[in-house]
Amino acid sequence: MQELLTMSKKELNRLPIIKSVIDRKMTQIEAASSLGLTDRQIRRVVSNFISSGPAGLIHRLRGKPSNHQVS
Repeated sequence: MQELLTMSKKELNRLPIIKSVIDRKMTQIEAASSLGLTDRQIRRVVSNFISSGPAGLIHRLRGKPSNHQVS
């Protein structure tokens, strides 16, 4: 049974671009400029995607309280 993932539109837009970087159809620099990220951030996102699949694109604090909230 597969787990359902809740993704924002921003995360859904990243998915095909990250897949094209992995398939070497797009460079990391091109992906960075199209997503508004740096090439270093693209490397981290690609690494997370390779290790965790689509779940690696989801923000890790989703559903949890902010680290910066005031009590």
